Amino acid sequence: METRIYISEKIKRVYPSLEMNTLPDKVDMELHNNSWNANFSTIENKKCWMITHTKTRYTVVIPDVTAKKIKDLRYWFIDQIINQYLKDNGRINFFENVDPNQFENFFGHFKFYSTNNDKSCIAYLNRRIEDLEWRKYNDGYDGIPFYQFGALINHIGSMKRNGKTEHIQPVKEMLELIKTSV
Repeated sequence: METRIYISEKIKRVYPSLEMNTLPDKVDMELHNNSWNANFSTIENKKCWMITHTKTRYTVVIPDVTAKKIKDLRYWFIDQIINQYLKDNGRINFFENVDPNQFENFFGHFKFYSTNNDKSCIAYLNRRIEDLEWRKYNDGYDGIPFYQFGALINHIGSMKRNGKTEHIQPVKEMLELIKTSV
């Protein structure tokens, strides 16, 4: 499977060398199970990317993303997800709940696209960026435990499903999606 990352205009301006693909058609975008929206916040001149899964609202926080680090973004992304689960104060045992082969196959290779204008997911992502902004003013860059922060924000969320707002736990939704998708 491929991981589609729909990036903000802000990212496109700051990382002009990022290789962009042509947007898939609308039906393909809606049916694809591994789509993410990305944006960033700057903390002490370091760009911290926040990438939110479109269907589960699971959010990955990747600190200090440089142009050089973009080439290995898949590695940093997967490392961050695993560590967010591990730093989750034992609420979910990642290794008991995820087969490593399923996990690897689910994320596949990465492709970058211009924004898909998913207003619901982008609004959710922007709220998580506000959470990060609050932390940066209180703790500074060195005071933010990024793995734990990522784990914390993935326990409570809300999204619209079938026209109703529903409270979800993105951390559980993501594990369930990985198990059923591969």
